[in-house]
Amino acid sequence: MPRFSQRSLDRLRTCHADLQTLMHELIQYFDVTIVQGHRSVEEQAELYASGRTKEGPILTHIDGVTKLSKHNHQPSQAVDIVPYPINWADTDRMYLMGGYVKALAIKLKEAGQISHDIRWGGDWDGDTEVQDQSFMDLPHFELR
Repeated sequence: MPRFSQRSLDRLRTCHADLQTLMHELIQYFDVTIVQGHRSVEEQAELYASGRTKEGPILTHIDGVTKLSKHNHQPSQAVDIVPYPINWADTDRMYLMGGYVKALAIKLKEAGQISHDIRWGGDWDGDTEVQDQSFMDLPHFELR
């Protein structure tokens, strides 16, 4: 059975209790690593600059100054995860992971184990159409 590394557990502890509950349920079925929980405003500003002042893709539209990311709250209202072992090019696996997370979130909320709906960066509007997104953030899950 998959389990979280100590690094993943440390990152997960920075997240809201609902996200922790969801991720502990997920790891029973799908091996993932926690990439990010809480993010400082400075880290957010640096991430925002990526793809704008440096080479590479735009990773966020939130600068952490004029608007806070869900990651900038304490506890974090967002978590970034990827299937383990990590292969950033394997988006098919990330979509599969997104389906697991969304289904488990619905199940846990219906059972009263979490109190928030979960939004996924692969289907921001929640319409189950993944091809209509203008900005894809497949690792990202946040409280609604």
